[in-house]
Amino acid sequence: MIVTLDGQRLTDSFHAEQTLQDLLDRVRDTHLKDRLVVSVTVDGHVLGDAELNAGLERPVATAAQVDLESGAPATLATAALRGLAAEFAEADARLAEIADRLNSEDVPAAIRDVGAVISLWQTCYRALPQCGALLHCDLLNMEYEGRAVKACLRDLVDKLTDVRAALEAHDVVILADLVRYELPALAQTWHAILNHLAAQTEPRA
Repeated sequence: MIVTLDGQRLTDSFHAEQTLQDLLDRVRDTHLKDRLVVSVTVDGHVLGDAELNAGLERPVATAAQVDLESGAPATLATAALRGLAAEFAEADARLAEIADRLNSEDVPAAIRDVGAVISLWQTCYRALPQCGALLHCDLLNMEYEGRAVKACLRDLVDKLTDVRAALEAHDVVILADLVRYELPALAQTWHAILNHLAAQTEPRA
């Protein structure tokens, strides 16, 4: 079995047919210290999150090559914040077109797209405490333009509650108005908040 970490082959003796979880634990305990595994490749195939989770308890073939990449927790957290910020910019660019389709015959597909945008904010809601844990700080108590991020989060929840109510009432007219006139400003605000948090917490060289 060949195991590499950040492009360097490890000289450890890995047991034949050990599980992927055992291998990752061994590498983490022996080589990573305060770093995290960010990518796992087996025989040239990069494992996505679902594949990785499904394969952790499976034995690794004796002839396999496992290539691992690591990263510093703080670097990963700020990269995740910037990635989410970019997704909000992309969502903002799509909202007017989604609103147009809500007023056309393409309503079911447009509603699915609204759901995808809402899911992005739900991802953000979960990511903030997770990134804060990696950064060893409370991102929700940090400020953006004089307000705590948790106050901005409450505003977000209130607005998304309006969107959810329109969806549940099947009120396409109100939903289209919210998507056209309310969500763009919200997406722009969270694009700015996330970039601000990344800039404030990014590790300095």
